[in-house]
Amino acid sequence: MVGTTLGMTKDYNTSSVPQKAAVQLSLEFIEEGVNALDVNSVNIIADFGSSQGINSIYAMKSIIDYLRKTNKIVKEPLVVHNDLPTNDWTSLFKLLVEDNSYNGVASGRSFYEKCLPNNSLSIGYSSSSLHWLSKKPCNISGHCRVDLIRNPKEYQIFKQQSYLDYSEFLKHRSCELVSGGVLIFTILCINHQRTTGLEDLQELLYKCAQLLPFTPQELVDFTFPGYCRSYDECLDQNLFNQYSFQLIKSKFVSVPSPHFQQWKKEEITFEKFVHLTTSFVRSWSESIIEQALINNGRTQADISEILKQFWNLYEEKLSEHPDLGDFFAEYVYVILKKN
Repeated sequence: MVGTTLGMTKDYNTSSVPQKAAVQLSLEFIEEGVNALDVNSVNIIADFGSSQGINSIYAMKSIIDYLRKTNKIVKEPLVVHNDLPTNDWTSLFKLLVEDNSYNGVASGRSFYEKCLPNNSLSIGYSSSSLHWLSKKPCNISGHCRVDLIRNPKEYQIFKQQSYLDYSEFLKHRSCELVSGGVLIFTILCINHQRTTGLEDLQELLYKCAQLLPFTPQELVDFTFPGYCRSYDECLDQNLFNQYSFQLIKSKFVSVPSPHFQQWKKEEITFEKFVHLTTSFVRSWSESIIEQALINNGRTQADISEILKQFWNLYEEKLSEHPDLGDFFAEYVYVILKKN
């Protein structure tokens, strides 16, 4: 069944350390973006794809801190945390209350739609979100990830959906941004060898599904609504020109697995490394598996049991092949300025 992208699992905040590493590496881009900012007053800052908040709040505080350091804040800005209506907003709200360092509100809309009034946004930010598509354009055969299939027709369908979504994202951000405002984002991408760095972990997902009692249709429905763009696709100058953006800076960055590094430095045990890596994968993939089972009429009891078996098997296989967790996720970091 073709459908919209779902939210992350409930434990995303505790399982998204690799995504936080990508945010931490964006700090130099945050500083350069703020340096390029040319507005009279910073009124609204927005994070598009905030999930459950822990990495989003870190990024927003980093932006505000550098604005203060460079004396670019006249008054306290309003921070808008954007994500899908199905997001776990309760977790984000709890973190906002606990942190209490800025004025934060939520926007429960797809970032492929208009989320804010025209000419209201000073700084837009997004990290590890734009590889998720607005919808699954089709099911794919023989795998759960379009990046790993050999069917050119299916790949082109996903590629076209990715282009349309990227165009919509830039169009709406351009309308929302004030002249002189900036958009800072990181996108999970493919490198020059056309790999994302996460292929082994994704291969294991599909192998586990094949080893468990998934029906043929459930395997087909187990299709991720995601597409990792190339560097050139991320830096589409025609789209930038069309939507009045000036490219300030872009850079290709490889982000290593923090958990693998911790294990190799003996900061965590082997068992902890395997569990943390499994939890990382589970945080962004379980809802896709669950939806495939729901679409095919599985009862909630069946789904709970299958998911339990699935992640026990995944952790078991990963412990047999720990090198699968030694990844370098490939990202493109981009700073755009609204003309």
